[in-house]
Parts: sequence; C-alpha cells; structure tokens
Amino acid sequence: MSKATAEYVTARAVDLQAKSAAAFKIAVSNNPDRVRAMLNLWFVPTFKPTFYNEEERYSKVSATASGLDDIVLLDSSFSSAVTEPGGQETQHPVRMIDIDTNNLVEYPNIGPRGQYCILSHSWKGREVNYKYIDDAKFRAFNQALAAAEAGKTSPKKTAAGIAKLNDIDTIKNQCRQDINEQVERIKALTEESNALSELGLSDASDIVKELLSLRVDVKILEKGDDGEGGFQKAKDNLATALVARDYGKMEEEVFDQFLRDTGLEDDKIQVIHGITGNVTEQLSLDVTNAEETLNEEKRKQSEEVEKVRFFERHGHIRDAVDELIGRLERKKSVTKIEKSIERSKEIFDNYPFPKTDKRYLWIDSCCINRADDGEYVKSISAMGEWYKNAEFCLIHLDTPRNIPKDPLVDWQVLKSTIDPPNPNIAQYKNIINYKPEWSTRAWTLQELVMSKATYYVNSAWELLPRPVDTVGPWYHLSPFVYLYTSVDTNNPYSSVLSGGDNKKLLAGVLDNSGIKYCLKELPVEEESIIIAQKLIAMLEILDFRLPRDIEMETARSRITQSVYIAVSGLTASSEDPGSNGKRLLDSILEALHPYLSNSKVYSLAERARYAINILLKCLVSLLEVPVIYDRSYVAAFGKVQNLELWRKGLVRSRFSTHHAMSLLSGRNATVVTDFAYCLMGMLGVRFPVFPAEGLTKALSRLLDEVVISSNDVSVFNWTGKQYGSHIRGRSLYPSLPEAYNISKDEERKKKRDEKLTELVQLERYEKMTDFLAISGMLVSAITFVKERQKKDIPLRWVVEILRVIKRAEFEQLRPHITNIGKILKYIETAFDSKSVATSQAANSPSTSNLRNPTIGVGEDASKQSATSPSSFGSFSPQIKTPSLPKDLPSFKAPKFGRKKTEPETASPKASSQQSSSRGFGGFKSPSLKSFGRKESETSQASVPPTEFGTPVNEPEAASLSSPPATPSLTISDAQSHPLDSEVFSYIKRVEGVEGDEGDDKGRNVPISAAPELPGELGKVLAEIPERKFEKPYKRSEEFDTMISPNPIIIKNSGIEGLFDIQRVVVSMAQPDKLRRQVRNAVSPHQKITGWCVISTGFATVMVSFSCPKSILAKELDIVQAVEDKVLKGKTQEDPNSKEDSHGDDSSQINQSQAQKTETAWQKNIKDRLKFSKSDKDDKGTSSDESVFKEYEAEGDRVSRMIKFVQESNLTEVAGEWVLARFSGVLGAKWFLCYLELGGSGRDFYGQRIPTDEIDFHNASPERGLLKYWEYYMMEKKYRLCSILQKLMDSKDWGNLKAEMGQNLAKRITKEISGTGTGTGDGEEQERGDPDAADSDAEEGAESSLLKDLGGMALSMAGAGLIQQFYEWRAERLQKSLSADVLKKFPAHIQTAMEALDDNKDLMPSMFHSAKKVHMF
Repeated sequence: MSKATAEYVTARAVDLQAKSAAAFKIAVSNNPDRVRAMLNLWFVPTFKPTFYNEEERYSKVSATASGLDDIVLLDSSFSSAVTEPGGQETQHPVRMIDIDTNNLVEYPNIGPRGQYCILSHSWKGREVNYKYIDDAKFRAFNQALAAAEAGKTSPKKTAAGIAKLNDIDTIKNQCRQDINEQVERIKALTEESNALSELGLSDASDIVKELLSLRVDVKILEKGDDGEGGFQKAKDNLATALVARDYGKMEEEVFDQFLRDTGLEDDKIQVIHGITGNVTEQLSLDVTNAEETLNEEKRKQSEEVEKVRFFERHGHIRDAVDELIGRLERKKSVTKIEKSIERSKEIFDNYPFPKTDKRYLWIDSCCINRADDGEYVKSISAMGEWYKNAEFCLIHLDTPRNIPKDPLVDWQVLKSTIDPPNPNIAQYKNIINYKPEWSTRAWTLQELVMSKATYYVNSAWELLPRPVDTVGPWYHLSPFVYLYTSVDTNNPYSSVLSGGDNKKLLAGVLDNSGIKYCLKELPVEEESIIIAQKLIAMLEILDFRLPRDIEMETARSRITQSVYIAVSGLTASSEDPGSNGKRLLDSILEALHPYLSNSKVYSLAERARYAINILLKCLVSLLEVPVIYDRSYVAAFGKVQNLELWRKGLVRSRFSTHHAMSLLSGRNATVVTDFAYCLMGMLGVRFPVFPAEGLTKALSRLLDEVVISSNDVSVFNWTGKQYGSHIRGRSLYPSLPEAYNISKDEERKKKRDEKLTELVQLERYEKMTDFLAISGMLVSAITFVKERQKKDIPLRWVVEILRVIKRAEFEQLRPHITNIGKILKYIETAFDSKSVATSQAANSPSTSNLRNPTIGVGEDASKQSATSPSSFGSFSPQIKTPSLPKDLPSFKAPKFGRKKTEPETASPKASSQQSSSRGFGGFKSPSLKSFGRKESETSQASVPPTEFGTPVNEPEAASLSSPPATPSLTISDAQSHPLDSEVFSYIKRVEGVEGDEGDDKGRNVPISAAPELPGELGKVLAEIPERKFEKPYKRSEEFDTMISPNPIIIKNSGIEGLFDIQRVVVSMAQPDKLRRQVRNAVSPHQKITGWCVISTGFATVMVSFSCPKSILAKELDIVQAVEDKVLKGKTQEDPNSKEDSHGDDSSQINQSQAQKTETAWQKNIKDRLKFSKSDKDDKGTSSDESVFKEYEAEGDRVSRMIKFVQESNLTEVAGEWVLARFSGVLGAKWFLCYLELGGSGRDFYGQRIPTDEIDFHNASPERGLLKYWEYYMMEKKYRLCSILQKLMDSKDWGNLKAEMGQNLAKRITKEISGTGTGTGDGEEQERGDPDAADSDAEEGAESSLLKDLGGMALSMAGAGLIQQFYEWRAERLQKSLSADVLKKFPAHIQTAMEALDDNKDLMPSMFHSAKKVHMF
C-alpha cells in the first residue's frame, strides 16, 4: 500500500470514527431508553431454561410404566450375599441342629433344599456348649462299648443302640448322670465332716435340699433377692451418690452464676430450677436412701452371719453345692434345646414356609466351638449375617437370670416336690407390660433387628401366637412386594381393588376351584388375615416363589423376575391343562374378566402376569396395617423405636451409627467387648475379635471400620465429658457406647437450657407482641390520616397518645395497649363517619351524636353543616402553624389579609365518599417483616412509589421530640369535649405522671394493671391479637444417613478430614480453682474437669469439659487475654498506671480519645436519646441516660466479640479452643476442639475436648445482642411515630393552604365587587382614615393590596410545597422503615438482628469452611 493510500485510509477511518461517535451520541447517548434496549439486547439471554418438578415427572413416567416393562431383570445367579462384608462364604452357620433328627450337623445343606431358624435367648448360668455335647457323645459311645465288652449286650445291639441315640438324648442322659453323681458326692462330704450335726440333721436324706436352701440365703445376702443388690452393691451405690451430690452442688453454683450473667432475674432463675426440681435436695435424698440401704444390708449380714460362717468353715461343701447349682443350670439348658427344637418344628409345619428336605436350628451356646479360636472369631463377626439369612428367629422370653432362689426351685421341680412355676407371660399382648430381661441384653438387639420374622415363647416354652404369625415369610416380604406393586399402575384389573368385598370374592375362587389346601384356624374377627392366608395359598399353587435374600434395593427387579418365571411356567405349552396351577389360573382370569377396564386384547401371558399382580396387591393391602402395627409393638417392648425404616420392614442393617449406638445404651453384656462386637451386623462391617483388647479399643476398631466403609459422620455425634477416648489419634471417638445416649444429668441440663431459652425468647416475644400491637395502631393511624382531612380528626387525643407512645418503654405501655386501642377505636367509630358528612345538615345539634360511637353515614350525619361549628370542633386543638422541616430554610409567615375579628371558616370536604380503609382503633398486628425492608417492596399503607432516589439517612426521623421551627398560628376551639379531662388524666397515668407535666420520675416505672377507661370509652372493644408463645422451629438434628461427601482418612496417628472451624469466646467458670488444679496435676496428661461458657458473639452456651492439664493451662492464659481485650475492652497499656501518674489530665485525654474513636452508630444513639427541654426534669438530666450507657457498654462488648470471632486468618486462631464439625454434612454436630498449627506452618492439628452437648438451638442470645435488639425495636417504634407526625404535619400545612386559598378568594371577591376599599386592612376603613381620600394614598393602597395578595399567594404556594415535602418524607420513611433502622447498627450484627426479629435460632455462621485438619 502506498503512502498516499495509507494516509487516505487513515483519514477516512478517523472521519468514520468521529461520525460514528456523533451518531451514537445523538441516537443513543442522549436517549436512555435506547441505551437500556441495547443493553437488554446484548446481555439478556433469549433462551430461558425450563425447570421441571421431579415428583411430577416421575409420577407421569410411572403412570405409563407397568412393572415388568421398565424394570431390569437381574442375573439368575445374583445373590445379595455378594454385597455383604463376608461375601457368600460365611452367610450361613457352619454347625446347626437338624430338628428332624435332633443331631448336631456340621456344614449343613442350606439352599434350595434346606432352611434354618435361630434361637434368641438370655444365657442363665452354665449352658450346654459344643464341648459338653462332644464329651457326652464320646462318653455314651465308650459306655456302650464297655457294656458290649462286659458281655451284657451283643455287638449288633450295641451298634444299633448307639445309632438310635441322637445327640439331644445323649446330653439329656449325660446331664442326669452328672446331677446324680454330684448329689452322691455332696452326701459323702457331709458324712465325712460334722456338717450334719451343725445343721441339726440326723441323716443325709434331705441334706441336699438343706444345703441348697442355706446357700440360697447366703447368695441373697451377697446379691439381693433380684441378683442385682447386696452389701457390696449398696456400698458402691453410696459412693456414687456422694460423688454425684458434691458434683451437683458445684454445678448448681456455676449454673446460677451463668444465669445471672445472662441478665436473668431471681424469679426467673427459680422458674428454671423448678423445671428439674431442687437438684441438690434430690441428690442429698439419694445419699440418704443409699445410706439406709447400706444399713439394712449390714443388719441382714449380722442376722445371717452364722450361715456365712458355716460355708467359710466347710469350703469343700460350698464348692460342691455350687457345682450342683451349675449342673442344675445345665439341666435347664438341655430343656431349652429340646423345647426350642419342638417349637421350631411346629412353626415350620403349621405356617406357610417353603417345604424343604432339611430344616435346622442354630443356638449360639452349643453350635460354636469356642475352643477353636479361628471358628470363634469367624462366628462372632458373621453372626449378624446368620440372623439376617435365617427364616425366622424364635425368641425365648424367660424369667430374669441370676435369681438366687432359682436353683432351689429347680431342685424341687426335679424331685417332683413342687409343680413347675407358672408361665411369666400368658398372652402376646402382655409382653410390653412384663418388660422382659431379653430386651435389655446387648446381643439381642442385633438378633431382633436383623431377623426376617420373630416368634415368641414364654418361660414355659408356650408359643405366644398372634394373627400375623400365620402368614409366615410374607410378614417379611410384604413391604418389598408393596414396592413392586406400586409401579404397576396400568393394570387393567385394578378396578377390583376398589370394592371392599372384591378381595373376599377373589379369595373365594380358591374355595370354588376344588383344590385342597390347609389354613391355620383364626378367630372370625381376623377376617383380613384369613383372606390373606387364602391368597398366599393361591400364590403357592400358582408356583409363585420369592427369593429369600430380597432387599429394598433389589425388590422390584427380583419380584419381577419371580412373576416372569411363574407366568412362564403357567403358560408353557408343556404345562398339564389339568394341573392345579393351570386350573386355578383359569378360575382367577374368569373371576377378573368383569373388571377388565378396556377392550384391548391381551395375550395369556399378559393376563396371567396382571392376575398375579392383582393377587399381590390384594395381599399387600390386607397385610400392610397388621404388619406395621405388629412391628411397632415389637419395637416398643424390644426398645428399638428409633429405627423408622426397620419398623416399616424395609431395612435390617447398615443403620446410622448414632442410632445403633443409642439403642445399645442401657443394655447389658456378660463380656464388655460384646458391646462393640454385637453391632457389626447392624452396621455392616466385620473385623477380627479379640476380647482381651478392652471395650475402648474394640469400639475404636468398630468405628474405624464404619468410617472406612461408609464415611458415616454420625460416628462423631457423641457427648459427655467423661467419655473421651484415651487412645492416641482417636480423640474423635468415645470410650463407651453410652456417649451416644443422653444421661440423666445431661437430660436435666438440657431441660434447664430449654427453659432458659424459652424465658429469654418469651421476653423477646412479649416485646415483639407489644411492638406489633403498637405498630398496628400506628400503621392504621397512618392510613387513617392519609385518607381523611386532618381537621376532622380529634387531634388533641391523637397527639397526646403519639407523644406517650414515642417516649414510653414497651414494659410501661404493655398494660395500657388495650385501653389505648379503645380510645382510638372510639375515635374511629365516633368520627370516621362524620368526616364524610356533607354540607346539607347545617343546623343539626352536635351533642346528640357526640356520644354515639356507632354513628354512620346517614341522616344524622348528613345534617352536619360545614359552615357551622361542627360536632368535632370540640376535639379540634388550637391548630398551630406546622413546624417547618429542618431541610428547608425558615421564613416568616406573611399576613393573611383578613380581619382580625373575622371568624375562620371550616374548609369544605374534598371528598364525600366513605373511606374503605380500616380505622386505627380496631388494629391488627401488621406484618412488619416486609414493612420497609426494601425500597422496592410495597409498604403497609400502599403508598405509591416516588421518583426520588435512594432515601438518605435522617437522624431526625426517629427523634423523640422536635421543637417547632416557626411560631404557632392558633385557631380557636368552639367547645371542649366532656371526656377531655378523663382521657388526658389517663394518658398521664400511662406515662407514670400524676403531677406536673414535666415530672418524669415515674416514666420508666411499669404499671401492673391499667385503670378502667371512663364512660363510653370503656365499652368500646379493641381487637387486640393474642398469641401463645411459639418456640422457633427446630430442625431435627438426626438423619437416617449422614454420609460425608468429603474423604475421611483413617490413620494410626489420627483422623484427617475437612472441618468447619468456628472461632469462639471461651470464659472459664471458677478459673482460680482450675489454675490450682493445673498446678497440682502430677502429669501433663492428667484430666481436669470444669465448666466453661462458649460464645459465638451471637449466642452463648455453658458446658462442662474434661481435658488434659497441658491443654487447659494454655487455654487459661488465652482466656485471660481475651477477657481483658475483648470482654473488658482493655488496651495493651494499663489505664490504672496512667491515671496514677497523670491524674485528671489523663482522664481528660482518655475521654477525648474515646470521643474520637466513637463510632457513627454510637453518636446516632446519643443523638436519638437526647431529649428536648420538655423531656427533661427540672435538673436538666435525661431519664434515659442510664439506659443509653447500658446499651453502649453491652453494645461495645458484643461488637468486640463478633469482630474477634470473625478473624479471617485461621493461623491467628491456632492455639485456641474452637468449635469444629465435619464440613458439608447435614446433622453434623459442633464439638469443642483444641486447634494448633502444624510443624510445616500450613497444616492444622486438632484434639477433641469431651464436653456436654453443644446445642445452639437451646442457646441464649448474647446479652449485648439483646440490648441491640431492644433498641432496634424502639427505633422502629420511633420511626412509625415520626411517620405519623410528618403526615399530621403535612395535613396541617394542607389545611393552612386551603384556608389561605379561601381567604385569598374572599379578598379578591371583595375587591372585585367593590365592597372593599382597596386597602389591605378593612379595620382601618371602618375607622375612617382622613387620608384615605388622597390620591397618593390610593396608589399606596393599591400597591399594598398587590403586595398582600402576592404574599398570600406566595404563602399558599409555600404551604403546598411544604405539605408535599412532608408527605414525601413520610412516604420514604414508611417504605424503608426496617432497612433504614437496621443501617444504624454495625454491619456484622445486622443478620443476627434480623434472626432475633424473626425468632430464629442463632446458629454459628462465621466459620472457616472446609479446612483440612488432622485430629489426634
């Protein structure tokens, strides 16, 4: 390109750019609408996404789906065992009892040809174990061989006898021999010693009974009648009671101090103590009872001392008697095995379980070889899986174990000297009243929860039947069948389900088919179960079989597969037409044909499938209620109420750890490590057992497996200062399962915290209710004033009420709100109708309607005259020239050009239509949540938005009083109302004034009861809304699953994860005592217990803690520093030393520095609380200065606390106690933690500090925050009063404008008509001025007239402008009420203020989210 060309292109480009810029300026820049349109075109997307309701989408999809069509079939080899921790290898026991042969079988054949059940029982002493059975079989074999060798029997008979003798008969014979041998040994021992003479017996025939009776008495002394008492137990209980009493006293002292620190009065403190009673007295009573019990045991010891000494002298006889007791217990164990086999066989035979070749029974006491460590370890870890795969669990509800009298009773029954004891439970419905010991055992929790179905027998091994027993495996299967049938929505035979008797008619098909079947007889009232039995029999005839290992996740697929297999068999060409299944199917299809919903032609396979689905639907509808009711009953007496999905029959394992652990609390176990091992099945984990490791280590390994396999965060939701784990790297774990359940002490503390929260919230609620009632009056008054001419309102009453409401506290106004409402209601009913009166009733007497509060728009009202003294003239105050707004320059009001003696005339009404707005007496509580929250929101008074910009801050808007800026122009009253003196006297009593108007000595003194209103005002009812106290919604902290989305890494050295870290302000209770304990500690790891108060700046809780001495010593130093800097606001320099050295000069310097550092909000508070001279007493001091100081001190304190906890750099927080929880998990609870910086400077280490439950739902708001909120409510009240005042001022100026317009019109009319003299003063004309005829005087008069008319017009225009200004100001204040008031507070507490205003919980919200911490 040539140079000339380049220059030309450049010039053209510059020219084009200039022209484009000019065109853009003309077309766009000067036209904001076009700019807006272009921006919308550029940035507003044309595509708008469509959002669907997932439930509606799935409901539409399911409406077009039909069971088999959209469900994926599983492989035929699928088994749910592959998803279990142990896989398919250990899903069944390795040794069981064949209930048909009564032999113990190893590696039984379980599968299509075999099934088994399990016995759940409580061990009572010495049980028959595998070794005893093996030894008994060996002895029986040797005895038979010895008899054959002695020639007593032939070898063939010996072999036949051994073969016929089963294992149960063998142990029965062996047990009988053992008892007889021991009896003979006892007799021999007593004959060898002088025991017979000591006992006073002549021979040894009754020696066994006598020794057993003597031994039972001694055991009662040792263990009590119930086996859980005795002398040693009484001593332990007394020691525990003493410790609890002393600890309770200290806790009460600390808690009382905490209550006083929250600002609670003594009467409310007593209310809190009344919730749980006097704890100290109750604990002292426990000590007294324990002492009495111990003294009673000592007395029994002294009375039975000879019996104790007898066995001390004859120790060999004591051991022999104890051995006999053990053998008697084994005899009962043999009976247990024998009877359990009989009951299991009975259940398999009588109920609709699948018919198999082999049926087995597993009993934990005799089917595990405990001598084989490998087998024992595998059995304990796989036991939950075995219960899950069993057909049912037979539960033996026996009498309590360890009863000392049981051996004597067993001996007497064995010798037939007494009859067997009566059964402990007669009927199934009586189980819950009996409270069986079985439900308090640790292992029985897993046995109940993981079993498919349960059957119950009493102590006499009598079956406790219930109707649902007869449905057999369908008790377990019906919930899963419901999941399958719920998707079969297009079944053409569905109309058969709508009829109540159709299910019965459908079941009657079986009776009419001629096919033989057998049912369990039931009472007539159990008709639904009878029909269900018939439907089950029909499904069996149709060869419909469900898999045994069905689960919720695979239910639909596996049932669909079973239906498919059944239909294939029934519709196959090879099927015999005369078979029972084919005949029954034809009968069912024939019975269902009338219910076919459409004319579509279906194949035989489709109709068969739909028919089976209908049978399943009918069956489920019949069983749903009975099964759910029965499972709820079982959950009640089995103590598993918290497992909701188990109660519905859908889940039997992999529960929330917190739920499982909380159910385990309060149960008993013979071996303490079983508390951990018995939950492996419920939690879906396995690990090798090692009983010698101790419970804490076993629990730690259990929780490790749970976290590794499921990331279940509920593991860490435990509480209790005494339950911290001592294992290094596992401070997040508890030491005992009881940590997951609330103890009695924690329950008592929780009740007190809830009551404290309720009282604090109730106090806020009362203030909120008062504010809502007052604001309701004010908002209604604002609407009332807006829509009516102000001169028609009795302003003297309204103004006085407004003045009192602005000045009075909520507590002072509370007893008077109803009466104030009555006064305003009277104004509404008596004068609202009069405000629309027309000028047609000029001569109507005012007094006739004056006292009629129900006067309406009618004849009487229409008789009022606008030109005569009106009836509400008596209520009209001396109208003052309204005060000018401070934003406008002041000016002198010009003369109005009317005669001084000329009477003023009331302005005509601007409208004759009756207002539709509500009056401000019958007020309702407005919803101020949205009242002025945002500028764009619609206000309560429906004020149209203005065109002004964002409202500016107006400190004067909420000032308690503002003196008039201009002199007053009065309009005289025609008369006074007869009730003026009574009403004004009552208003003075509201503000506590009985004497002079300026006396404020009673202003802040609440009056307990309001005096009655005089006369007819007392008859007017005000609609005051009354509400009960409502606690804030508390979201449930427990969830069925609490799985962390973030990785949790388990290491030997600790647990690593992502945590939310909340910095807190910790205050120690009794810090001096804690320091002494730290000094006296002998080791850095010694645990020290105390109490502390944890504050997030918004809410505060008190908890007890237990932590090592090394950690507590550091925290005490930090607490002291935080207390000085944050709580007390001290600087690094000591103010006391400055004061000593500099005297008064120092104090003045400090004061000036404080004024310089004073925040804008504090200045605003001082400005708001500065009263005018009329609001101060004679001494000139404000009565609210002390209130302001309290607000200021508490406000500064809470501001410092919030700024302290808002530290953005987590490194600065290291070394302190903080709150932590797992990040991103709903329901994860906060816990106290010591946070420190790692060696690299970037990592964070933590150690959990065991405490009571930290529950911010029941936390008390910080006292300073409450003070802020109280002032916030006062500010909103002041704003509403200011809005009403400005509206009244606008009406004043509007009336003034109208009056000046009338005077101006009169003046011009007079001048035009010639009645005037051309001067501006008619009075001078009447006097006859001698200079009036002079021409110069006439010109001066004309000039004066023009000036007067111009001044009057200017004044009228100015009044109109000021009126509009006041209306605009009131409108803006009303629209941004809450938002503007909230701006007066520091930004970091505005959210908390809104939470308090909405009665919400103050949960921690200023935490560091998802920080990686390694917890030791």
